[in-house]
Amino acid sequence: MRHIIAGLILLALFVVLVGSRFQAADGDKLRAVSQLVVAKLQKSLPPTLNLRAPVAVICQELPQQPAEAVRARLASDQRFVGIVFAVTAEGSVVTLRGIVPDTATRHLAVSVAQNTIGVEHVIDELAVPAE
Repeated sequence: MRHIIAGLILLALFVVLVGSRFQAADGDKLRAVSQLVVAKLQKSLPPTLNLRAPVAVICQELPQQPAEAVRARLASDQRFVGIVFAVTAEGSVVTLRGIVPDTATRHLAVSVAQNTIGVEHVIDELAVPAE
């Protein structure tokens, strides 16, 4: 039990200390690292200790589908404040719809979507108003 508490404290400290410096892709990296940490903790703990239930609850809160992951990344990115994106997916192909202020923002949104774990292709249906 002490191992679990120590791990949670370390994770909380990491999030507090580094949390203000996160960029959009860091959430996906943190998710991958946390899965590795959980796997290593499970191997090091006695087999009678069941961590699957608490880990399952935490994993349910994380975006699982590519559309949810892209939606979460776009919503958390400060560069897209005030922009409404419609994100749909069929398998690993994600479609972005919405109105963006300029082509640079359009390319940035597509790039964020393409660099999301689980996304293989992005269909860009974003509109840019005429200048």
